[in-house]
Amino acid sequence: MPHGYTTRDGWFIDRHGRHTLLRGVNLGGSSKLPARPDSATHRGVDFLGWRDVSFVGRPFPLEEADRHLERIASWGFSVLRLLTTWEAIEHAGPGCYDEAYLDYFSAVVRKARAHGLLVFVDPHHDVWSRWTGGDGAPFWPFEWAGLLPERFVPAEAVELDALDWPSNAQRVPCATMWTLLLGGDLFCPELRGVQGALQDHYASALCALAERLADLDNVLGYDSFNEPSPGYVGRGDDLLRGTRFMGSGPKSFSPLEHLAAADGHTVQGAAGRVLNPRGLSIWKNGCPWRRLGVWDLDSEGRPVLAKPDYFRKVEGRGISAWSDFLVPFVQRLRERLRRAHPGCILFLEGVPGVPETPWSDPDPLVCDARHWYDVVMLIHRRFDPEAHPTLGGGVRSGVEGIAAAYMDQLGGIAALSRKTMGELPVLLGELGIPYEMNDGEAYRTDDYSKHEIALEATYRALDATLLSSTHWNYTADNTHARGDSWNHEDLSLFSRDDQQDPHDLDSGGRGTRAFVRPCLRHAAGRPLRMQFVPATGVFELEIESDPSVRAPTEVFVPRLQYPRGLTVEVSAGGFAHDGARQVLRWHAGGARGVISMRISR
Repeated sequence: MPHGYTTRDGWFIDRHGRHTLLRGVNLGGSSKLPARPDSATHRGVDFLGWRDVSFVGRPFPLEEADRHLERIASWGFSVLRLLTTWEAIEHAGPGCYDEAYLDYFSAVVRKARAHGLLVFVDPHHDVWSRWTGGDGAPFWPFEWAGLLPERFVPAEAVELDALDWPSNAQRVPCATMWTLLLGGDLFCPELRGVQGALQDHYASALCALAERLADLDNVLGYDSFNEPSPGYVGRGDDLLRGTRFMGSGPKSFSPLEHLAAADGHTVQGAAGRVLNPRGLSIWKNGCPWRRLGVWDLDSEGRPVLAKPDYFRKVEGRGISAWSDFLVPFVQRLRERLRRAHPGCILFLEGVPGVPETPWSDPDPLVCDARHWYDVVMLIHRRFDPEAHPTLGGGVRSGVEGIAAAYMDQLGGIAALSRKTMGELPVLLGELGIPYEMNDGEAYRTDDYSKHEIALEATYRALDATLLSSTHWNYTADNTHARGDSWNHEDLSLFSRDDQQDPHDLDSGGRGTRAFVRPCLRHAAGRPLRMQFVPATGVFELEIESDPSVRAPTEVFVPRLQYPRGLTVEVSAGGFAHDGARQVLRWHAGGARGVISMRISR
């Protein structure tokens, strides 16, 4: 059954021809992990029982679904970026799909439909898999690569339950698996065929899920990947440099040093640091990258990068992980998904940290679904609204100043997308804030005012740029002690530990006054401007009216912001307020040109 959406001139267009702004939430953070056994990352990872897991119950037990979905809808979110993983579907072995999980996931989507929620499916990946410090892929592909996962931890080839989990992307297991998936036939001839097998199984697993959802008209489509890593593809001299992404502490050893250590060599680092002191190899038959001459040891036993251009040039031409490898694969993935689920939208994500993602395909059912965070806040887990350093340098203070910086960033994203991807709609697939910031201060004081300022600045920037988004995230089983149950992250808009009254839908929400706000949903014309000022309750909207669109403009108007009612002024036509559904419908009466609406308390 078709969802009825297409895209045009940078917007989603619904079945009535209305420009549609999608605001939603990711559901949910703990869906990266099996529910049985409970595989929260602080419990460690089982390197033996990988077949016998179940993701049924993620994001929540089915009997709890309606209450959570009712809350999400009541907060004004209209779309879910609904997480699954390749492992959740095909954990037991190649071609062995978890039918009970596919049934469960389909049931969650059907319940979302009953609550008026659209869905797009996110096959989530973070640094490859749970056994490499993230989530996503099942265990069994390591065998194809000649890796020994049981040695990953003792050989210090991965860091589990780590705040700085992105550093695992620099280490051998994750970097190797992504390289093999994207370009294994080219870069590792001795493992020729693994690339095709990995791509085929990933696509087939996602298509198995798509077949279950194809008859549901609330399913918009599917992500290609979540934050795909380039592996080693496109990399050169930067393999000599270690990095740290989140938190404080020393930088990681360099990817080159990790290559040597993973091959069973103890590496001496700066300040007396030692990598792999036991000298364990994670390879069955030694490192294929060494056999290919990419790296070696010098006469003193130190690793050297012997072929710095091996991964970044092919026949003398510089290569791109996105353009040369990811784009061809996602195009093949799209063809298979469209056979399983005709008319589905493809939500594209590029390599994190690489903003340019050229795309010239004319397909109208494609969306630029890149991610955006306040990187300074995310890295340092600190926020001072009176003096907040920005990514571009300088310090901003107060909602106005911080929101202005965010507007610049989001406006730049939109402009870059138009330049490199054409007129695709931009939906920020992830944005959000860490709730445990400032050393968990809010958990001790029950004061989320700083979080509200950060969220208000974020949503002001979204309103000003008229970008669609899905907030990261809503985790139904979030707690202060364990956050989202994954690598010390705590970004959930909801927490059980903040829920004082289970009968109150808003109870458990954190910073709700910032993100539960009036917002355009559908416009009978092209939206031009949207602004909300929480202090006064004034919401303003301007659109370029299209009299050929017969359906009304719809605006979400939350009771939370207008507890005693509202006053509405429109420059043309009339309106009807459905208080029960928190929706205002505005019929412009065939007006042309720029028309406006003003809502106040």
